Amino acid sequence: MKAAVPNHVKEMLLVKHGRYAMILSPLAALLLLAVAGCAGPHAGAAPHLQKTTTSSIPTTVPKTAALPSKRLTSATLPPSPQPSCGSGRTPGTVVLALPGGRRALLTVPGADDGHHRLPLVIALAGYGRTSEEMAAQSRLPARAMAAGVLAVLPEGAGSAKSWNFSGTTGYDDLGFLSALVTQLTATECADPGRVVITGISDGGDMAAFAACTLPGRFRAVVTVAASFMPRTGCHPIRIVAVHGDADPLDPYRGGPDGRPGYPAIPPATTAITAWADLGGCGTGTTSRVAPDVATTTYPCGAQLVTVNGGGHTWPGGAPVNPSLGLTTSEYDATATVLGLL
Repeated sequence: MKAAVPNHVKEMLLVKHGRYAMILSPLAALLLLAVAGCAGPHAGAAPHLQKTTTSSIPTTVPKTAALPSKRLTSATLPPSPQPSCGSGRTPGTVVLALPGGRRALLTVPGADDGHHRLPLVIALAGYGRTSEEMAAQSRLPARAMAAGVLAVLPEGAGSAKSWNFSGTTGYDDLGFLSALVTQLTATECADPGRVVITGISDGGDMAAFAACTLPGRFRAVVTVAASFMPRTGCHPIRIVAVHGDADPLDPYRGGPDGRPGYPAIPPATTAITAWADLGGCGTGTTSRVAPDVATTTYPCGAQLVTVNGGGHTWPGGAPVNPSLGLTTSEYDATATVLGLL
């Protein structure tokens, strides 16, 4: 239960930071300027790219000068059917330093001429967790690069690295994510019709909130170790919810969150049924796809993946702190995300 875990150690994923070659892309700098106006009440500092000369990614963000806020709209997208927005870029992973202490990793695949739009994955780190930890646990950057997919892994805003899916912070995370898609479409040739958003725990809750609140922005959403009920006014979307039934932080059967202002955690089965009802289909079919993995699939595009004995972990990813439970190898959540593009 979340109530048994102090806030500052929620999701203490003890994983080693991934190692990437740090490549400075001038096009990515445009992204940083564009999202500065959507990062929240503390967005007074202008973001910049941080280039390193070693194989490891630092955890500190240098101070930056102040710039006025700017919000982008869909009117800024390039109209050309043969985009050249990504020409000249170098494949690899860069660190994006954003306002409010927020950071992200951006991975650009190789073997691309800059004249074709690429699918995009947005993967949200959990509460208090860094982009590097998300990358190491899910292995998304390396696998996205191999699949020819753009990947961006933002972390939550502020000192808590939290996500505003329940009105608990003043950060405009919806505006931030929308502007992120807009600018990656403009500068990195992301295909606006092939964007999948995912996340773990609070990052999964935020991914689901964004998917139902920003219609047309995302093709699908994959939540891991998170149960999120669609809000009033949410739009139907394809959703895959992956949840271990022995999760000690986001309990599969629901319960209190334990943090002031946060809503109770709904049971995983209740949440997925609500998403299915939103799509107009309330009856699903359950199948066992592995000895400890069962899927309940609804014809309107909702699916619950239940990992028997699974913990607060990323199935098919790197194991984390044993106190967070089992990381199964019987299901590959990263493959599910990439398969929806």
